[in-house]
Amino acid sequence: MVMNGEEKTGARESGWKYRGIKYLVLFWIGYCVYLAIEVTYRGFSFRLMGLAGGAALLGIGILKDLGLDEFSLPFQMMVGALLITALELYSGMFALLVLNVRMWDYRGFWMNQCQGLICPLFSFFWFWLSGVGILLADSCDYYLFPGKRRPTYRVFGKKIALPERETR
Repeated sequence: MVMNGEEKTGARESGWKYRGIKYLVLFWIGYCVYLAIEVTYRGFSFRLMGLAGGAALLGIGILKDLGLDEFSLPFQMMVGALLITALELYSGMFALLVLNVRMWDYRGFWMNQCQGLICPLFSFFWFWLSGVGILLADSCDYYLFPGKRRPTYRVFGKKIALPERETR
């Protein structure tokens, strides 16, 4: 029998329902935010790009649960950029080869790869966007799903933390 409130919370956090709801929320936030960014800057988007955005934020959340948060924030952002670039490549290849749709075209950019589906310049942008994704994933985890410890980040030897949540 568990008497300690922290142990109950820890058991709840490890449950499949808890993780399933958390991961569904992360996917939905990533889906909506990515489509909003696309529509804001390009004027249009594709649903498949929303799926890639949802998968990216979900992937970041899963990697953080697996221990990525033990590393410095710039390293986490680098891993996030690699994840987003890989998702961009796979979703772009699927769209191009299966759906016969080119969702984006980097062929005019220097060092583009894989028929213009990925580009180092945009991987640099994904580095910064993954920082936003990391903060979103941690904020969702800390503020929406109580019980987790307050996220802290190491950036060039300094520790930074999210603001304390209100306790009622």
